[in-house]
Amino acid sequence: MRLPLPIASNSRRIVAYTLLSAIASAAACSSVVYQPAPVVPTKSPLPYSAKIKLLHVETYMVEPGATMIADPRLENRVTGTSATEAQEKKAWEKSIGDYLAGRRTFTYLSTDSQTDLDVALRLNVYIDPGLMFQFEHMYVARIDATLTNPRTGRTRSYLGLGKAPGDISRGGKGDDQGPINYAVQAALNDLFGKIENDTGLRS
Repeated sequence: MRLPLPIASNSRRIVAYTLLSAIASAAACSSVVYQPAPVVPTKSPLPYSAKIKLLHVETYMVEPGATMIADPRLENRVTGTSATEAQEKKAWEKSIGDYLAGRRTFTYLSTDSQTDLDVALRLNVYIDPGLMFQFEHMYVARIDATLTNPRTGRTRSYLGLGKAPGDISRGGKGDDQGPINYAVQAALNDLFGKIENDTGLRS
């Protein structure tokens, strides 16, 4: 005789829904590429040329409510990962180059020629689905940058953070595009504001 299946508790339903949502959401945002908004040129340009290289870009789903916790290490709360293809990474790198061309932080930008500084970037975007399905999704962008003087080998490290709310529900990459743009642009503003105001680069 076949026994009836037990009815799932609310907590189990929430866990199952979260897992399914994480899988679907990671797939949905895998082809989103940053589209820079117009930016006002900086008032503190640096007297250097720079080679821009995006080493890493990845999107992660995190545990519901993770962005509301004081612990800033969201990488410890990842529930799903969206892989970025090489072609998409190139598109991201170009978009960041377009942002910097508008901001005019450096006197000249390059992706392959010799410059005064090598700028290596690592970008992570974390998507928090919120608690109890009553809160907006929260998007957090983190950009780690290393500036290297290719002649002396000296390096300087910086961190930029940006945050933006999304919709309560997500159905596809169209729902991710706007919030990711806002979060990444805010992180870039934060990052290059710190770089431009670093007095150590002007001594």
